[in-house]
Amino acid sequence: MQNFQFYNPVKILFGKGQIASITPEIPVGARVLMTYGSGSIKRNGVYEQVKQALSHHTVIEFGLFRAFGEAKNR
Repeated sequence: MQNFQFYNPVKILFGKGQIASITPEIPVGARVLMTYGSGSIKRNGVYEQVKQALSHHTVIEFGLFRAFGEAKNR
């Protein structure tokens, strides 16, 4: 493995109505990697809110993560 440095500044927005606030936080032309778990994000409406807030960006989805250690055949 080659040596490298990884710098990852993070800004987290918490609270009601904050999903709509993410739009100005993302630079124009940026691509977004959207990760999520087993599906509650779609059942509770958060998925659609996020997709709407990111509608002017290229979004790559990497969804349906299993919890660490969760059995594969449940």
